[in-house]
Amino acid sequence: MPEYKQLERPNYFHGKLLTAADFQQEQQYHLDGTRRRNRFLRGWGIVSGLNIYIEDGNTVVVSPGFALDCAGNELVLATPEKLSLSCLTGKHYLTIRYLEIPIAETPSLQEEIEFSRTREAVCIELADTNPAADHRGMGAGSPGCGHVHAICIATLSQRDTNWRVTPAKSSRLPKARR
Repeated sequence: MPEYKQLERPNYFHGKLLTAADFQQEQQYHLDGTRRRNRFLRGWGIVSGLNIYIEDGNTVVVSPGFALDCAGNELVLATPEKLSLSCLTGKHYLTIRYLEIPIAETPSLQEEIEFSRTREAVCIELADTNPAADHRGMGAGSPGCGHVHAICIATLSQRDTNWRVTPAKSSRLPKARR
């Protein structure tokens, strides 16, 4: 059963003292609304791109693309990502997950270093287990589990000295929902 929550936003009025918490709540309101729409109107999975191929026999390349995770986070890979397969054998799962990276160090009034920006990013990784293995009945296009975790975009299997890429069928959004 999906989890539903009421959203709150700040109410501004003339003379109101604004604090960092007010602005943070405003940002959170918009993020939560976007994530909820992503989850319930689109579902989770690959929206476009994120094609995978093997280069030079031992490097996996993921092309730029866009996906949504089970929490409704937007996963944007802006440039091709390469991962080495040397020293690996057997079967592995190629995953993408959402990251928030604090950037732009700025001194605060208390003379401590704070970060004035957050960059939304992704991490492409190889895993030994499929992070969506327990998603029975919650395939791509469904609201998913509602939690932030990596999604599998392909399975990599080694046969002799060659690697085989099998795109994860359960990670593509249905065509009608793209």
